[in-house]
Amino acid sequence: MVTLKGDPVYALTKAYALKSLLMPFSMLEELAYSRDLADFVERLRASPYGPFLAQLQKPYRASDVEKAFWRGLISTHYSFVTTALRPGLLEALFMRYIYFNMKTVLKAKAMGKTVDEILQTVDLYPETLLKARDQTLRAAAAKDLSEALKDLAKTPLAATASAAVSAWSATGDFSAVEAVIDKLYVDELLKAYRKLPRSERKLHRQFVAVDVDSYALAAALRSRLWRLTAPQVSSFLPTETIDIPVEMLVSLATSDDWRKVFEQIPKTSFLEKVEVVEDPSKMAAEIEDKAALEKIRYAARSFYKTPFRQVNIQAFLVLKEAEVRNLSTIGKNIEEGVTDVAFIRSLLIPY
Repeated sequence: MVTLKGDPVYALTKAYALKSLLMPFSMLEELAYSRDLADFVERLRASPYGPFLAQLQKPYRASDVEKAFWRGLISTHYSFVTTALRPGLLEALFMRYIYFNMKTVLKAKAMGKTVDEILQTVDLYPETLLKARDQTLRAAAAKDLSEALKDLAKTPLAATASAAVSAWSATGDFSAVEAVIDKLYVDELLKAYRKLPRSERKLHRQFVAVDVDSYALAAALRSRLWRLTAPQVSSFLPTETIDIPVEMLVSLATSDDWRKVFEQIPKTSFLEKVEVVEDPSKMAAEIEDKAALEKIRYAARSFYKTPFRQVNIQAFLVLKEAEVRNLSTIGKNIEEGVTDVAFIRSLLIPY
C-alpha cells in the first residue's frame, strides 16, 4: 500500500469523498424505524461503521454500539493525522478523545468505582492508536481522585490541578476537575493553531475561537461556584483567548455583579442567543451547547465558502461527529423501546 503522508490533495480529496457518505436526515429517520438494536446494526452493515459494528457480540447493547460509532470517527480522524500536509492542528484535536477518556476515568474515581468497572466503560481505542495508554491506566489504578490528580500536578498543570483538588475538597463539584483536563486540551489546541501559516490560521480561526472561547467562558462561570481567588481562577483559563479578553473572564468569575460583566463581553456568534440566568452553571452548559451547534454550522458552510482548502478536513470531522452523536441517540432510544420516530428526530443534531 502506498502511504501518501503529507499529500494535501490526497487528504483533502478523501475529506470530500467521506463527506458524500454522511447520512442525510431521511436515512437517519429510516434507521429510527428499526425494530430493535439487532435490526439497527444490520441496517448499518454496509456503512463505514460496518467493520466496527462487526466486532460486537450479540445481544447488542446501545453503549457498545455507540463505542463502535466513535471508533469509526476516531479511526477516520487518525487517518487524517497520518496523511495531512500539516497535521499539527489535527493532532491537537485528536487529543480531545484522550482527554475525554481521562475525564471519564477521574469521574469514576470520584464515584469510588473499581479499576475493572472503569475499564468496562472506557474505550482506550484512541490511546491504543497513539500508543499512549499508560497515563489513562495510571489514573484508573489510582487509589482515589486526589491521588489521580497528583499525577497531573507533575505536569505544567500543577497550579490548576492544585486548585481543582481544593475546589473538589470544598464543594465536591466535579466540573472543577473537568476544567483541569479541558485547559490542557485548549492550551495545546492554541499552540497548534498559532503554528499554522497565517493564511490557514485565518480559515481555522472560527473553529478554534468557538472551542477556546466557549471553554474559557464556561470555566469562568463555573469557577464562581468553586470559591477561588482571582489568581486561582486565572490558572483555569487558557493562556490566551481569541475574541474574549482574559481580563474580562477573570472579572466574570470574581465580580459581585457578574451579569453586568457578561453583558459587556463581545457577543461572538455562539453568544448571540444565550440568555442570562441566575445560575452560572446553567449558563455555562448553554454556552457549550450553542458553541457545538455553531461549529456544525461553520462546518456545513465551509465546503462551499472555502472550497478545497485544508480547513475542510476539520469541517468534515465536525460533521462526522454530529452523525456519530445522532446515530448514538437513535440506538439509545431504540434500546429503551421508544417507537415515536418524530420524537427521536426531534433529538437529532442538524448538520
